[in-house]
Amino acid sequence: MPFHIPPDHLGLYVHIPFCARKCRYCDFPSQPLDNNRHLIRDYLQALKIEAEMRRRELNRPVHSIYIGGGTPTLLTPEEIAYLWAEVLDPFPRIAEAEVSIEANPGTLTAAHAAVLAALPITRVSLGAQSFHADELAMLGRIHTPAQIAEAVACLRAAGIRQLNLDLMYGLPGQTVARWAETLQQALALAPEHLACYALICEEETPLTREIAAGIFTVPGEEEEMEMAAVTAACLAERGLVAYEVSNAALPDAACRHNLGYWLGRDYLGLGSAAVSALGGVRWRNAEHTATYLQRMTAGLAVVQYVERLSAADRLLERVMLGLRLREGFDLAAAEHDCACRLAALAGDAMAQLCVQGLLAYRDGWLRLTSAGFPVANHVTAVFMLACMEARGQAHEAR
Repeated sequence: MPFHIPPDHLGLYVHIPFCARKCRYCDFPSQPLDNNRHLIRDYLQALKIEAEMRRRELNRPVHSIYIGGGTPTLLTPEEIAYLWAEVLDPFPRIAEAEVSIEANPGTLTAAHAAVLAALPITRVSLGAQSFHADELAMLGRIHTPAQIAEAVACLRAAGIRQLNLDLMYGLPGQTVARWAETLQQALALAPEHLACYALICEEETPLTREIAAGIFTVPGEEEEMEMAAVTAACLAERGLVAYEVSNAALPDAACRHNLGYWLGRDYLGLGSAAVSALGGVRWRNAEHTATYLQRMTAGLAVVQYVERLSAADRLLERVMLGLRLREGFDLAAAEHDCACRLAALAGDAMAQLCVQGLLAYRDGWLRLTSAGFPVANHVTAVFMLACMEARGQAHEAR
């Protein structure tokens, strides 16, 4: 599955921080809307102001747009149309730009599907997570298994051609057999793209606290690896190519916006907590929506912090992200862009991983082998440790 992501690829992300209810595993910067729908109107106005400001700073078109959250489909169809017309559409973009939006099966309606189909939306990502009602309840999701199929049917009827389903495995109490059932039910809906993520127990979330208290027990490492193996087999059987550690797609259906992240391309973020990375400079907007609204409305800067990554940090990040891709990435090009050599940072670790059969390096291209792909987290951890040790030695030498 060759990826045609040009070096000048520019992604545009807009964050919708509102949701109907906070999921019990979520540590994303989002908040329940409750009865404060006026916040959406105020937020859209703030986004319009920020977008106008950022457009003046750009000198090239956008290649991909991603509307995420939170729950973008908590906005009414009219509010989504406003978001597109007043915030996103004015940005110059290439003719074949990919435009994605996240949707929750519990909030998506036929009216939502109709407006998405009327706009130049090219793909919709549904947060399905599980096809078992008890698992959805434990996760704090607001939808039922039946609503997933209903949402897919609704989107297809409206004419949406590219669909992704998000699924989670390694859940408390989940068995390999139950995960296989979720996979099969998801695949029966014929999505062009499937994202299968292992549960990450984020600190200070209700679910993590309950796991720590012994209320829930998560599957062990071996069982989780068996789930990953079942995933690979099921996806291959349906013709979906696992092009990234957690993502699989039919040919030509990979998410180009996310590929931009994994390949170290530039991106611009709008909204509270949104992160941007342009020309080696990274910044993040104020995390709390109230702060973002107050400062944007008052004409004050909403950027919370700015950093210029060192050459070593930029290259290490390119390695960490690029190795998530099945085909790997062009290390030689990354080294040229970052003006830094991986051999100088973690040469011994790289050689060791190649000898162990976990990495392959050829003609300037670095990738995980079939043996390394399932243990991608281990490989990246080895690189990070090697870089930390190299920095420590350099500091002692000074």
